[in-house]
Amino acid sequence: MSEANFPQQPQSPMQPVGAQPSRQDQEYQDQGQRPPMTVTGVVGVVFGALGLVLSFIPIVNNLAAILGLVGAVLGVIAIVGTFRGKKHGKALAIVAVVLSVLAIIITLAMQSAASKAIDDAMGVSTSQTSGDSSSKKSDAKKTESKGEQDMEGDLKSMHVKIVSAVRSGNDYENNPTVLVTYEWTNNTKKNNSFAVLANPKVFQNGSSLDTAIYTDAPAGYDASSYLAEVQPGATATVTIGYVLKDDSAVTVDVTDFISMDDSTKVKHVFTL
Repeated sequence: MSEANFPQQPQSPMQPVGAQPSRQDQEYQDQGQRPPMTVTGVVGVVFGALGLVLSFIPIVNNLAAILGLVGAVLGVIAIVGTFRGKKHGKALAIVAVVLSVLAIIITLAMQSAASKAIDDAMGVSTSQTSGDSSSKKSDAKKTESKGEQDMEGDLKSMHVKIVSAVRSGNDYENNPTVLVTYEWTNNTKKNNSFAVLANPKVFQNGSSLDTAIYTDAPAGYDASSYLAEVQPGATATVTIGYVLKDDSAVTVDVTDFISMDDSTKVKHVFTL
């Protein structure tokens, strides 16, 4: 008996094995579109760029550090979103992080440089020891005890001596003058002039005298000495003429040019 031939049934095609694309990704593929641009990346770039610009401006760069920190966080969030395929703009997100980090670094560097520059300008060392508090108290007591120093003494940034005050030639209006000679030592850490550090005044009968202007320079007078700079630790002589009101005694008074308290001074009364 022959075997019956049965028609073969068609087999259904095999389905590919693997994870199916997400619904959101499938929609983008079906529509032929890219995922939307990362908004956090764009905002991060804006914050990072603003922070980078402001980081070069003293005081204002405190805000730059905050902008940089926020921009860096937004940039990291944007990078994570682009790696998951939900957003595009990976390069933009990386730029946001780089700009923000640079803003923070430059802000810290600028603030450190500004602080050092201020310390150098004031001639103050930034190094301190554990015994600074006690030494500051003793230094303060010494400063307070200086008060008025007769003829010679120390000010905050210089040592000064009032050498002499003598009658001199008449000024350009033929008024009598007194020529005062000062000797001073630069105690700061950079080149400075007597005009920058000192505030010299001469009084007669309680009123300050005007500075004399000479047509013919009298003996011993050096017009450039007042503005001449000297190096740290160097000593120089300065001569300044003042217009007299009468023949009474004059009081020469020297204080720091910038000082909240004029109690520390070098002073002397000269009889003409």
